[in-house]
Amino acid sequence: MKTCIIIGAGGRGKDSYAPLIHKSGKMKIVGVAEPDEHKRAEFCAAYGIEPDMSFCDYKEMFAKGRLADAVLICTQDRMHYEPTMLAMKCGYHILLEKPISPIEDEIKKLEKSVAEYDRIFITGFVLRYTPFIQRIKSFCDSGAIGRIMTMQLNENEGYWHHAHSYVRGQWNNDKNSSPLILAKSCHDMDLMLYLINSPCISIASSGSNLHFTYDNAPGDVPPRCTDGCPFGDECKYNAVKLYTKGRGRYFVHKFECGNTDDDIINALKTNPYGRCVYRCDNNVCDHQVANLEFANGAMAVFTVSAFSLENTRTIKLMGTEGEIGGCMETGEITLKRFKDNTVENFVVHHDGTKHCGGDSGLINYFTELVNREAYKNDMNIFKAHLLAFAAEKARKNKVTVTL
Repeated sequence: MKTCIIIGAGGRGKDSYAPLIHKSGKMKIVGVAEPDEHKRAEFCAAYGIEPDMSFCDYKEMFAKGRLADAVLICTQDRMHYEPTMLAMKCGYHILLEKPISPIEDEIKKLEKSVAEYDRIFITGFVLRYTPFIQRIKSFCDSGAIGRIMTMQLNENEGYWHHAHSYVRGQWNNDKNSSPLILAKSCHDMDLMLYLINSPCISIASSGSNLHFTYDNAPGDVPPRCTDGCPFGDECKYNAVKLYTKGRGRYFVHKFECGNTDDDIINALKTNPYGRCVYRCDNNVCDHQVANLEFANGAMAVFTVSAFSLENTRTIKLMGTEGEIGGCMETGEITLKRFKDNTVENFVVHHDGTKHCGGDSGLINYFTELVNREAYKNDMNIFKAHLLAFAAEKARKNKVTVTL
């Protein structure tokens, strides 16, 4: 059986990818590199990792050469470049989590290195592997809507999700992580390139952090929701309510505390997630729109916004022979054909894994490639990342960027 090592035993490495690899039975997890002793010990116990294959530093691991067939790099955004270059030096098949880097120069260096690499290299663009997108792609490729003329893609983050990850959380400041359109939406850039199947030649964009600032607080608010905020009862972002009884409960496992309300509230007194959303150090956009023109004449509009109830993606493509649209989370797709004015409705189901089945789709694809030794370098991933950088340049400089 082919083997792999996971670097970074966190949300993606430990909680998403490792269980799927183990469940598939198509590849064996034989090693881990993780600086957190507790996470590392849990991971080793879960997958029977031998002591000599457990590392607190990926540099130590790579210094021993190639220890497995493949490596999954699931470190933080700004810790992707170095382990990837070391992995290529050792000759591993690589799955690198997205975004592959928040630094444009590193992406260009990786692009050059991967173009010359004779092993598998893919990234965590899970959305294209969802049954929902695969069905839409099949309609587009079959000519069901003719030549694609326009595309609208909306990433509706969910007010609670944005507050957790991009106001209070680790992706809230581009000096430490990435701009929103890169961290959250680089695989949306990939989807547009994937479905329209043509290079983007120009992009304009606008957006800002308009709402989550001190000026928009309902009054004189304390630094933390646990400090007795006078507006707490009415505030939808009240951390105590959000993480004990609201949608934020989904994220509590990341606090590494107990599961009782008292445990959660005590954690919120000191961790970043107890902060008032109007008194954080966030600077990434809470809404952004990009307009894209493609070489084949198609146009696209992409919108990412914090201001929605549900965390969903909605899509619509309009072509010369029809239109198709739907919602990824519900799996609903509507196809309308012009030639006979027919309307067809479909519901696409998935296996219940994260990102509407995209996580399992990605892992199945990667393990299949590794088992077949089907060397593949997916160069489109670099176009999607550079497109996100171009959108951010366009937004900041208020210009249209030509690609």
